[in-house]
Amino acid sequence: MYKVFGQMDTEELNACAKGLREEGDNDRIKLLAKENGIPDFFADMFIENGEEFTDPMTAAMGKLDIEAAEYKNNQIPVEPIIDFLKAECTNEDFAVRVRHRTKSVQECMKKIEANCKKIQKDTGKHYVADMVVFNWAKDYFKEA
Repeated sequence: MYKVFGQMDTEELNACAKGLREEGDNDRIKLLAKENGIPDFFADMFIENGEEFTDPMTAAMGKLDIEAAEYKNNQIPVEPIIDFLKAECTNEDFAVRVRHRTKSVQECMKKIEANCKKIQKDTGKHYVADMVVFNWAKDYFKEA
């Protein structure tokens, strides 16, 4: 995850892709896309016509997919949370926040786990409603 280019926001991704295109390095453009969860189609279109490499929504969704694949926990499934967050990425402001380099799925899930444990300790309940968990995830990415 982010081994070659590092974690970038959307503007940085576009600037990097532009630089690679100017150098004629199409293979590294495709690697940049793969590393950031950007569909091959976007990389191919960018190579072909030089228009924007990615937009905030696509970049954020790619980040969520790439980072979710690295998350392992048998107690809290990451997939429904990621699906909810991806739907929220249709809001460009939220998508930009998701792509911010200080935010990660791993840290988001740690906060959710901590909140769940606290509720279990305080109330004895072993269940938290899905929308409560989804909103914790959304709030994590909205925090400054």
